[in-house]
Amino acid sequence: MPQVESPTNKAYAAVGLALAGGAHDAMTHIALEKGSLAAYDETTNAPVSEASEDGLTRAAATVTTETTTVTNDTAQATHEFTCGAVSTTIKGFFVMTATPAGNALMWCAFASDQNLENGDKLTCTGKIKAKKD
Repeated sequence: MPQVESPTNKAYAAVGLALAGGAHDAMTHIALEKGSLAAYDETTNAPVSEASEDGLTRAAATVTTETTTVTNDTAQATHEFTCGAVSTTIKGFFVMTATPAGNALMWCAFASDQNLENGDKLTCTGKIKAKKD
């Protein structure tokens, strides 16, 4: 299976609000997902089974813009996680608004499970591009 990524309805709403000058929540955190993203339901705007192991909890992301097609058309959030003492399997991640009760703005299902052991690092980068269809 290839890696799958998608903005959520909350991301599209945030873009609309930003363009209209309205208040919206920014992407600020990344949460790791241990459950199958096949079960993800956008109406909940939350991870299915969020990782809570040492070093793998929801974390503040470095958020920047980059140029994909036109200047600053892509918002990017990235964070490097380091697995603590407990081994676990990560299936994907979410880019979120503020913690702890933030909304998911995009999700990513990895092409294959990431089996992490003590000291392993996992860097997640989520990108949301404003593009013309």
